[in-house]
Amino acid sequence: MSPGRAMKKMCFMYLLLLYYPGCYAADTILTINSAVFEVELAVTPDERKTGLMQRNNLAANQGMLFIYPEPRIISFWMKQTLIPLDILYFDSNGQLLEVYESVFPCSIPPCKRYTNRNPAQFVLEVKAGTIQQLNIMIGDSFEIQRKN
Repeated sequence: MSPGRAMKKMCFMYLLLLYYPGCYAADTILTINSAVFEVELAVTPDERKTGLMQRNNLAANQGMLFIYPEPRIISFWMKQTLIPLDILYFDSNGQLLEVYESVFPCSIPPCKRYTNRNPAQFVLEVKAGTIQQLNIMIGDSFEIQRKN
Protein backbone atom coordinates (compact mmCIF):
# COMPACT_ATOMS: atom_id res chain seq x y z
CA MET A 1 0.00 0.00 0.00
CA SER A 2 1.36 3.41 -0.95
CA PRO A 3 2.09 5.90 1.86
CA GLY A 4 -0.61 8.25 0.51
CA ARG A 5 -3.25 5.51 0.47
CA ALA A 6 -2.24 4.34 3.95
CA MET A 7 -2.56 7.91 5.25
CA LYS A 8 -5.97 8.32 3.58
CA LYS A 9 -7.15 5.06 5.17
CA MET A 10 -5.86 6.08 8.60
CA CYS A 11 -7.50 9.52 8.37
CA PHE A 12 -10.80 7.98 7.24
CA MET A 13 -10.89 5.63 10.26
CA TYR A 14 -9.76 8.35 12.67
CA LEU A 15 -12.52 10.69 11.54
CA LEU A 16 -15.15 7.97 11.78
CA LEU A 17 -14.17 7.01 15.30
CA LEU A 18 -13.58 10.57 16.51
CA TYR A 19 -16.72 12.19 15.18
CA TYR A 20 -19.23 9.35 15.30
CA PRO A 21 -18.88 7.49 18.61
CA GLY A 22 -22.20 6.28 19.99
CA CYS A 23 -24.20 7.70 17.09
CA TYR A 24 -27.73 6.53 16.47
CA ALA A 25 -29.96 6.51 13.42
CA ALA A 26 -30.89 10.17 13.78
CA ASP A 27 -27.23 11.25 13.90
CA THR A 28 -25.45 9.62 10.97
CA ILE A 29 -26.11 9.62 7.22
CA LEU A 30 -24.55 7.04 4.91
CA THR A 31 -24.83 7.51 1.13
CA ILE A 32 -24.23 4.90 -1.59
CA ASN A 33 -24.68 6.40 -5.05
CA SER A 34 -27.89 8.39 -4.58
CA ALA A 35 -29.31 6.13 -1.84
CA VAL A 36 -29.34 7.80 1.58
CA PHE A 37 -29.56 5.83 4.84
CA GLU A 38 -29.86 6.92 8.45
CA VAL A 39 -27.55 4.51 10.27
CA GLU A 40 -26.57 3.52 13.74
CA LEU A 41 -22.88 2.82 14.23
CA ALA A 42 -21.66 -0.35 15.90
CA VAL A 43 -18.09 0.48 16.94
CA THR A 44 -17.45 -1.35 20.22
CA PRO A 45 -17.29 -5.16 20.50
CA ASP A 46 -20.58 -5.16 22.47
CA GLU A 47 -22.34 -2.98 19.87
CA ARG A 48 -21.09 -5.21 17.06
CA LYS A 49 -22.14 -8.36 18.94
CA THR A 50 -25.69 -7.09 19.52
CA GLY A 51 -26.19 -5.48 16.11
CA LEU A 52 -29.81 -5.53 14.99
CA MET A 53 -30.87 -8.43 17.23
CA GLN A 54 -34.41 -8.28 18.61
CA ARG A 55 -35.47 -5.44 16.28
CA ASN A 56 -39.04 -5.88 15.05
CA ASN A 57 -38.66 -3.62 12.04
CA LEU A 58 -36.25 -1.55 10.02
CA ALA A 59 -37.34 1.24 7.69
CA ALA A 60 -36.20 1.16 4.08
CA ASN A 61 -33.84 4.10 4.68
CA GLN A 62 -32.28 2.78 7.92
CA GLY A 63 -29.44 0.45 8.73
CA MET A 64 -26.48 -0.31 10.95
CA LEU A 65 -22.82 0.22 10.02
CA PHE A 66 -20.39 -2.09 11.82
CA ILE A 67 -16.92 -0.55 12.07
CA TYR A 68 -13.83 -2.68 12.77
CA PRO A 69 -10.38 -1.34 13.74
CA GLU A 70 -8.75 -3.02 10.73
CA PRO A 71 -9.73 -5.12 7.70
CA ARG A 72 -10.57 -8.73 8.56
CA ILE A 73 -12.68 -11.75 7.77
CA ILE A 74 -16.03 -11.27 9.53
CA SER A 75 -18.86 -13.72 10.15
CA PHE A 76 -22.46 -12.71 10.75
CA TRP A 77 -25.34 -14.94 11.72
CA MET A 78 -29.03 -14.26 12.09
CA LYS A 79 -29.65 -15.79 15.52
CA GLN A 80 -32.08 -13.59 17.50
CA THR A 81 -32.48 -11.35 14.46
CA LEU A 82 -36.17 -10.97 13.68
CA ILE A 83 -36.09 -9.30 10.26
CA PRO A 84 -34.51 -10.33 6.93
CA LEU A 85 -31.47 -8.26 5.96
CA ASP A 86 -29.03 -7.50 3.16
CA ILE A 87 -25.41 -7.61 4.39
CA LEU A 88 -22.79 -5.50 2.58
CA TYR A 89 -19.02 -5.82 3.20
CA PHE A 90 -16.78 -2.81 2.46
CA ASP A 91 -12.99 -2.43 2.41
CA SER A 92 -11.04 0.18 4.39
CA ASN A 93 -11.75 2.82 1.72
CA GLY A 94 -15.50 2.25 1.83
CA GLN A 95 -15.68 0.30 -1.45
CA LEU A 96 -18.23 -2.53 -1.65
CA LEU A 97 -16.52 -5.93 -1.85
CA GLU A 98 -19.22 -8.54 -1.24
CA VAL A 99 -22.93 -8.86 -0.46
CA TYR A 100 -25.41 -11.35 0.92
CA GLU A 101 -28.94 -10.54 -0.20
CA SER A 102 -32.18 -11.31 1.65
CA VAL A 103 -30.65 -13.17 4.58
CA PHE A 104 -33.46 -14.59 6.71
CA PRO A 105 -33.61 -14.92 10.51
CA CYS A 106 -32.49 -18.15 12.14
CA SER A 107 -34.85 -19.56 14.73
CA ILE A 108 -33.33 -23.02 15.21
CA PRO A 109 -29.54 -23.43 15.70
CA PRO A 110 -27.15 -24.14 14.18
CA CYS A 111 -27.46 -20.90 12.27
CA LYS A 112 -25.74 -20.35 8.93
CA ARG A 113 -22.82 -17.92 8.99
CA TYR A 114 -22.37 -15.24 6.34
CA THR A 115 -18.63 -14.67 5.97
CA ASN A 116 -16.73 -12.43 3.58
CA ARG A 117 -13.95 -13.92 1.42
CA ASN A 118 -11.84 -10.75 1.29
CA PRO A 119 -10.86 -8.65 4.32
CA ALA A 120 -13.45 -5.97 5.11
CA GLN A 121 -13.44 -3.13 7.63
CA PHE A 122 -17.07 -2.04 7.41
CA VAL A 123 -20.30 -4.01 7.20
CA LEU A 124 -23.68 -2.43 6.50
CA GLU A 125 -26.93 -4.19 7.36
CA VAL A 126 -30.09 -2.88 5.69
CA LYS A 127 -33.60 -4.16 5.08
CA ALA A 128 -33.74 -7.21 2.79
CA GLY A 129 -34.28 -6.29 -0.86
CA THR A 130 -32.54 -2.93 -0.58
CA ILE A 131 -29.51 -3.89 -2.69
CA GLN A 132 -31.66 -5.04 -5.59
CA GLN A 133 -34.19 -2.22 -5.31
CA LEU A 134 -31.51 0.50 -5.31
CA ASN A 135 -29.23 -1.27 -7.81
CA ILE A 136 -26.25 -1.23 -5.42
CA MET A 137 -23.34 -3.12 -6.97
CA ILE A 138 -19.90 -4.46 -6.12
CA GLY A 139 -17.42 -1.59 -6.49
CA ASP A 140 -19.83 1.11 -5.26
CA SER A 141 -18.56 3.20 -2.34
CA PHE A 142 -20.19 4.83 0.64
CA GLU A 143 -19.80 8.28 2.14
CA ILE A 144 -20.69 9.09 5.71
CA GLN A 145 -21.56 12.37 7.41
CA ARG A 146 -23.21 13.65 10.52
CA LYS A 147 -26.83 14.63 10.13
CA ASN A 148 -27.39 18.35 10.69
